[in-house]
Amino acid sequence: MRILDDGTRVIDTPGVRAFGLDKLDPAQVRAGFAEFAPISGGCRYSDCTHVHEPECAVRDAVEDGALSTERYASYVRILDGA
Repeated sequence: MRILDDGTRVIDTPGVRAFGLDKLDPAQVRAGFAEFAPISGGCRYSDCTHVHEPECAVRDAVEDGALSTERYASYVRILDGA
């Protein structure tokens, strides 16, 4: 494993030809986006999916530029496939 300057981890896995996220439940997907955790306490609902619920602090943070729109878009795409 190699860690890049921005914290990205590069892992070489010989023999692995594909990597999928199709067996994750929504809670596991949320857990993979650690930057949402400190903000999600401000959501109206404790089980907020950060997609459609009213008063979602995560969506508000994306709209305000405090969270990356690209990361949020990735989160929604993965969640849609879960």
